[in-house]
Amino acid sequence: MKLFGSKKSGRHAEEHSKTAKNIRSAEQIADDPAEASGKSVDEIVAARNKKGKKKKTGKIILIILLVLALLAGIGYVVLEYVISPPDTDPSGVNDDQPHVDGRKDGVYTFLVAGTDQISNNTDTIMIGSFDTVNHKLNIVSIPRDTLINIQHEVKKANSAYHYAAYYKNVEGSSYYNCDPVQSMRQELVKSMLGFDVDKYVLVNIDAAAEVVDAIGGVEFDLPVNMNYDSKRQDLHIHLNKGLQTLSGDDFVKVMRFRSSYAGGDLQRIEMQQKLLSALADQMLTLGNVPNLSKVAQIVSDNMETDMTTENIIYFAKEFLKLSKDDVKFMTLPKYSTGSVFGYSYVFTDIDAWLKMVNEYINPWTTEVTTQNVDIVSYKDGNFYSTTGELNHGIESFLSYSSSNPMASAQVIHYTGGDASDTNTQDKDVDNNDAA
Repeated sequence: MKLFGSKKSGRHAEEHSKTAKNIRSAEQIADDPAEASGKSVDEIVAARNKKGKKKKTGKIILIILLVLALLAGIGYVVLEYVISPPDTDPSGVNDDQPHVDGRKDGVYTFLVAGTDQISNNTDTIMIGSFDTVNHKLNIVSIPRDTLINIQHEVKKANSAYHYAAYYKNVEGSSYYNCDPVQSMRQELVKSMLGFDVDKYVLVNIDAAAEVVDAIGGVEFDLPVNMNYDSKRQDLHIHLNKGLQTLSGDDFVKVMRFRSSYAGGDLQRIEMQQKLLSALADQMLTLGNVPNLSKVAQIVSDNMETDMTTENIIYFAKEFLKLSKDDVKFMTLPKYSTGSVFGYSYVFTDIDAWLKMVNEYINPWTTEVTTQNVDIVSYKDGNFYSTTGELNHGIESFLSYSSSNPMASAQVIHYTGGDASDTNTQDKDVDNNDAA
């Protein structure tokens, strides 16, 4: 029977244990003159205990790192084998009888459009193809001023979404109750490509700041000083040229900056592509699994898309398999830039564009030709249309004037070859009023 106050119970037992340890430590110290010199027994014991704790802490940290490494490995295995590839668009290449056979394995197409917060124009338009088998990512920028064959008076690429979003609540409009994104995919994407894309992302460009901050910023050599202020847009850009790490906010400011470019919007696109290339390089350099879910969640929360979080993680996982040289940025090839009744436009080089589409974007084995697209361009005083028609006629252009020499232009059915040397028959101009 043990009574209170015995050596093995309560506070007295703890004191006895500490005393015994101190006695043993003192005996060990007596055998080590180097430790015994100039220090009390208590000081030396405390030092030894601290040293022991450091060793134990080091072991704990090592164990934690090993566990995290194991979890990361398990996470990668889950991503590799559990996350399934996204669905693809089954409709094939545009035609009376669409070509739905011959889909290239592992090739996905997508639309990325950045909306302007004030006008609702899509001033950033990119169409891409991601080959997950051969590990290639091709991205083509469509200049916002590109002439496209839509019914409204401003026939620019960046207007396709704007008109649908504006008129979707207007009864009697052809856009009434429409989905603006689907309308844009029909009037811009399918018309220009000859097929629909698999996925889309409609970006509030400001939300891109979160993605950049999530990966620690983007190192970029800014070629010019950027200074711009707009109270209307609540936009204030003041950045000095030179190599620097851009924060998310600064990244967005460089994307939005459009002043002081001698080459106008085309030079702005070139700057954006360099910036996006730097972003891609940064993400590939990081190359770690934890950032995948973080970026996927930011995209899912802040951007309109038909991709699920699982889709985004799948593409992010495949993206990390690329090298910097596997990512290619291009711009729609043009005949020229010019004015249509006082407004600037970019005129597509139709043959060069179709060659680019088939070589870098087309996910189908069937080649896209002029018969599959609805593209209009302008060269040497005439409009050239792959359908033979200009939607609602020349008179439907904003600021149309019959006294303007362009009013006498013809609309020529374009079937391929040099537009200025085409021998196809002229098409009468359709003078219907705009809707």
